[in-house]
Amino acid sequence: MAFTRLIRSRLIQSVVFQRQLHVISRSSTNIKPASPTPSKLNRYNIPLYDRMAADAHMPLLLLYPSYNSDHSLKLIPDDASLSDLLKKSLSETLSKYYPFAGRLRSGSYVECNDEGVHFVEAEIGCKLSEVLEKAPVKEEEEGLGHLFPACTIWNHSSKMYPGVVMHVQLSHFTCGGVAIAVTLHHHLGDALTLCSFLRYWANLSLHSGDHKKLLHLCPRLVNELLPPSDDDSIKNISYPDKNWTTKEVVFPNRKLAELKVVVGNEDKLDGIAEDQKYTRNELLTALLYRCLVAAVAETNTGADKGSVLIRGVNVRPMLDPPLPETSVGNIVTVNYIPTSTESETKYRTLVARMREEKRRLRGIKNLDGHELGPKLVEFSKNNYRFFIISSICNFPIYEATDFGWGKPIKAILVDTGMVDIISLMDTANDEIRAVVGLGEQDMKNFLAQKELLTYGSFK
Repeated sequence: MAFTRLIRSRLIQSVVFQRQLHVISRSSTNIKPASPTPSKLNRYNIPLYDRMAADAHMPLLLLYPSYNSDHSLKLIPDDASLSDLLKKSLSETLSKYYPFAGRLRSGSYVECNDEGVHFVEAEIGCKLSEVLEKAPVKEEEEGLGHLFPACTIWNHSSKMYPGVVMHVQLSHFTCGGVAIAVTLHHHLGDALTLCSFLRYWANLSLHSGDHKKLLHLCPRLVNELLPPSDDDSIKNISYPDKNWTTKEVVFPNRKLAELKVVVGNEDKLDGIAEDQKYTRNELLTALLYRCLVAAVAETNTGADKGSVLIRGVNVRPMLDPPLPETSVGNIVTVNYIPTSTESETKYRTLVARMREEKRRLRGIKNLDGHELGPKLVEFSKNNYRFFIISSICNFPIYEATDFGWGKPIKAILVDTGMVDIISLMDTANDEIRAVVGLGEQDMKNFLAQKELLTYGSFK
């Protein structure tokens, strides 16, 4: 009997602990723009280039230790709440980013009908510290899925939320910490578009709704400058169901500095006397690609002819004329760096090719001819394995997302949309975090790479 009671007690404790990591309560509403969208703007045509982006929502999560600071208490009136403050400033922000409050129609345009952003408020039965230890995956049990509205992480979610462009969830933890999770449909913009939106929203909250102070942060809707998307033959690209594993690897600055010294010494041995002024982003991209190539070689011996490093590049400053950082859309292209020999994956060689590919983009007039699809098909036919490494490092996301109670202690793009992708972001400590999506065996081989173990750390 005593043994039975002990087992029962352990089971109850286990169930309670599991529940503490889940949503206790959840409520939802739609947040509409503070001012109605003019009838002349009721149709936002999605440019051809944006339609080629995946039919999915990008998920960004911001984690804050507490909003009960002296400054935030001044921002929130006595008869209001944190939720009221965020809803009001979100509504004001949507008067500028009005397409985000509309509904996608046939994948080719947004009906700017002001139906609003889907806003969820949730009580989470655990401390923020427990969530900080979670893996950056979309699953609820072991990851961060409970901090987002259901089925909105890298998911088109059309059946559950027809046509919704943006989802937001405000989560409250038992310790007083909060999380703000935001997803944006990829047809409306890239990661920088999402970050710019958050920057405007946070600053509007911080400055009590004073739009005049934020003129430099106003969005630039450039859809009219890009080719229209009336071609119904374009097929929406949807991300597959998850069949890979996701891990988080963190690279401290001191380790990246050590890598820079090592690579510099290699250059000197090869007779390169001039300092190449490598950036940490360049070296880390090269390091990750080298480890990916080595890991996959162990899994698929002789199966692939070679590999291709694919890097996302923000071309806003490269266009002629350049576009502001706050331009809305997928104003990015990619560089392709194929490799088939060991010498082609040397650090100096990879960085030199990255720089050369980027130089070729300077002064381009538009994004014609820089689509992702055709090149991928070509490489696939020739049995090349491709890896996408994208980065939003150096964007001031921590400084830019202070809603009035301080900077987040963690900002992260949750999971990857598909396999063989790595996303890079700065940490609050100015390290670099890599979220890696690989097949199970490839991941085991990748995490065992000596170079990765030398410079990175993971759980």
